[in-house]
Amino acid sequence: MEKGKIIICDEKDNESDSINFTFNPSSYSISSTPRYKDISPLSTDEEKKEYLGGVSRTLSCTLIFDSFSDVDLFSKDSAKKVTQMTDGIENQLPPITNKLNRLELAAHVNGEVHKPPTVKFIWGNLKFRGVISNLSIEYTMFSMEGKPIRARAQLTIAETRDPKLSAMKSPFESPDRTKSKVVVEGMSLWSIAWDEYDDCEKWRDIARANNIMNPTDLRPGQVIQIPALSRE
Repeated sequence: MEKGKIIICDEKDNESDSINFTFNPSSYSISSTPRYKDISPLSTDEEKKEYLGGVSRTLSCTLIFDSFSDVDLFSKDSAKKVTQMTDGIENQLPPITNKLNRLELAAHVNGEVHKPPTVKFIWGNLKFRGVISNLSIEYTMFSMEGKPIRARAQLTIAETRDPKLSAMKSPFESPDRTKSKVVVEGMSLWSIAWDEYDDCEKWRDIARANNIMNPTDLRPGQVIQIPALSRE
């Protein structure tokens, strides 16, 4: 059975490291959460939620890593390795931390770009791209010398968009072209900015282009202009 892997990318989004699974996960879960923002108007204690557009997805799974199973017993040295298995091979195995330290490093912020590196979780037809938002490692087996040789990793990856795919948008859907949009029930400037620019903070650009003083004052049927992005 083909083994899954986690690919770690560098600051230029090039693949720089690959960590193969010892065992494929028995299961994984993908959760999808619509993006909302809590709004508390000054005139009331009632809280409202404004839909910002888009859905954030996370992938969660448990991975087992084992130094015994990482050894290739079918290589040309297999006979020697089988003999060693009955003669304290656990003391000759590489510690599983050699692999897991690389995975843990991918959960840390890169000081040069001020964000953690992008990772790709690849197994079969699943290709999930994002950043590690949570990593918990439990070491469960040790050699006679106290060297960790088996571990369980609880992993969560928050999805990020692939900039290469975003660049493939149709030019007629590009935010670099001024266009108009008809407001429908439930729309907000935040959700429109997210849909058009992938950035809900750009609602101010839309408000200025349409002389909108109150960002919550949108009416169904209202036509608003979506300004082109300024190039800096």
